[in-house]
Amino acid sequence: MSQSRTQRFRGRSPPDREPDWQVSTVARRTTNDSGSKVCAVTGATVSLDEPHYYATLRKPSVGRHQPPEYDHLVVADGALGELDAWLEGRKE
Repeated sequence: MSQSRTQRFRGRSPPDREPDWQVSTVARRTTNDSGSKVCAVTGATVSLDEPHYYATLRKPSVGRHQPPEYDHLVVADGALGELDAWLEGRKE
């Protein structure tokens, strides 16, 4: 994925999360896992051994000496437009 595409999503908070949670990266990937996950955006089942996107969410810590919290979302391959709309809180 190009850097400009990553920048497009960076800093946005998913609509189903508190505003403190923000997208830090979106990367295209595959894994050796034979499992599947539900796409956070489309609701489709995503096979993890097929290409998909992996969005890392970050929530800053409340204390100076606490590390930030991280979470991850799986997004179906080909659903970047839907991801963009979802993060903006629109329906397509």
